[in-house]
Amino acid sequence: MFLMAHDSDGFNRWDASQTLAQRILLQMVTEPGTQVPEGLFEAFRNALRDPGSDRALLAEILTLPSESYLGDQMETVDVDGIHRAREGLKAAIASELREDLRTIVQESRGLGSFELTPEAIGRRSLKNRCLGYLMSGDDVQARALCEAQFAAHRNMTDVIAALRLLVDDGADAGDAALTEFYERWRSNPLVIDKWFAIQATSRRGDTLEKVRRLLVHPDYSIANPNRVRSLVGAFCMGNQHRFHTASGAGYRFLGERVIELDPVNPQIAARLLQAIARWQRFDSARQGLMRAELERILEVEDLSKDVYEVASKSLSG
Repeated sequence: MFLMAHDSDGFNRWDASQTLAQRILLQMVTEPGTQVPEGLFEAFRNALRDPGSDRALLAEILTLPSESYLGDQMETVDVDGIHRAREGLKAAIASELREDLRTIVQESRGLGSFELTPEAIGRRSLKNRCLGYLMSGDDVQARALCEAQFAAHRNMTDVIAALRLLVDDGADAGDAALTEFYERWRSNPLVIDKWFAIQATSRRGDTLEKVRRLLVHPDYSIANPNRVRSLVGAFCMGNQHRFHTASGAGYRFLGERVIELDPVNPQIAARLLQAIARWQRFDSARQGLMRAELERILEVEDLSKDVYEVASKSLSG
């Protein structure tokens, strides 16, 4: 905690913050009800109030380890426990440091015109990180700030960050923002890839249903590798909690897409299948569901060598 707040070496501060957050989160997973140490809040508070700190570095210090990274540190991945712990820690940080986080957001909003400098990029990154924390709770003021940032359309970084937070929030404003964003950028394929990915990686409970609906969207094409990656790939590989739902619906969705995609682009299909290649690292119920999907894929006639290799090696391993 001391190194995170005071070390003169930037990398050491970041490394200390990641190690500390990882230890706390894993303890929260294995021991539900674990209280967040007051020292973590104090270290974050000191970092936020340091006027001489590098803004880009501070944004990284405040970034919690991802759910997939935390899963890699466990012998058996606890999908629901990791998600619950990470969301709980975010909410706790937002509650304890609300005024400091809000100050950073307000100060950044008051800056002048858009600049493409390292300092300005760092300020935007930190502002959006703080806004993300504020949006983790039911904060009406934070939601208003997020909506205002999206509506301002000052730069794509801020717009994408605000859109992602509004979609995760699950309110009507998120759906309205998605519609407005699509209408504004529908002629730019790279930006629309982002639009698909934001919806695929949402923490909302209806994310899989939304992804299925997007499969028939006019701008989605199975023949477009970037579009497949931005929707199917983003959901299966970038949304651990919703993909690994206990019902196995995510695995069935992946199996359907791999079988559908294999005749069109076997390389992409094989790469998508890597999402369940490490099935042994999960609990027994999820293991059975993933195994069943791999076996179903192997029964398909004229399966490509690419997909066959991934599926067969996964099962034999």
